[in-house]
Amino acid sequence: MIATELDVNAARLAHLRWEAALEATVNGEGAQEPLMGHEDCDLGTWIYGTGLSRYGKLGAVWQLKTAHKRFHYLAEETLSACAAGKAERAVEKLAAVRKLSGEILFLLTALELDVIEAAISSAQPNDIPSRLMRALFPKPLPLNIISIQALGESGSGRHALNVTGARLVHLKWIRDLQSAFRGHGKAMRAQPSDECSLGIWIHGTAMRELGPTEELKSLDAVHKRFHREVDMVISSLNHGKLRAADEAYEDALVLSGEIITLLTRLQIELADSEVLSAGSSKL
Repeated sequence: MIATELDVNAARLAHLRWEAALEATVNGEGAQEPLMGHEDCDLGTWIYGTGLSRYGKLGAVWQLKTAHKRFHYLAEETLSACAAGKAERAVEKLAAVRKLSGEILFLLTALELDVIEAAISSAQPNDIPSRLMRALFPKPLPLNIISIQALGESGSGRHALNVTGARLVHLKWIRDLQSAFRGHGKAMRAQPSDECSLGIWIHGTAMRELGPTEELKSLDAVHKRFHREVDMVISSLNHGKLRAADEAYEDALVLSGEIITLLTRLQIELADSEVLSAGSSKL
């Protein structure tokens, strides 16, 4: 049966859970259950049934196809190594699976953002005669506005994090940095981590209601580093230091992937909590 719609959040969580199950097997804590093939899981069925034909013009879907196929192949190799008693090989393969799992999460988010940006772009009427008239048309709300929402009474200081919006925001920063290289960064303003919706949530509702868990502390540390690197890119571009800007950009790119993965892990752990919501994301 051809899958015509993909629940992106479900696809992300499924592959993180498979990664966790493999890790348990490698550590001798789980049963060695066979993993379905890449073309049989919901994501694979969607990629081959709908994704490539619907979004084939977007590079992310082709990268996703490759990473997803490799993920399932290496997962099977990990299980085979466990069954053969080759512990070192199993650990080695698991590390590769974990890396590909993060890549799948990143590429799913990239595809989400591609589709959103394409929809925003196509929403601008082509027959409007002037730039001024185009400027008067209402623009979509910035992504960070949908990343947190008030919980309970207004002014209570309690917020729920929309984890889908938070992932998209930090990938959008990376795209904006790419544009900054073309315009030397002068149109961009760096944002401190504590002004970002994710930072507000971490140091507000999350720390108060969940406590300083290791997961939150890790997310906080990576998030702060991300914003520092973004600031370094913009500052370096403004001073004509292109090599320093490029090095900071590469670091920010890696950190954006870590944020996406950490947020998704937190999504699993806080599935029953009202302080975090996934929203709906369909492709």
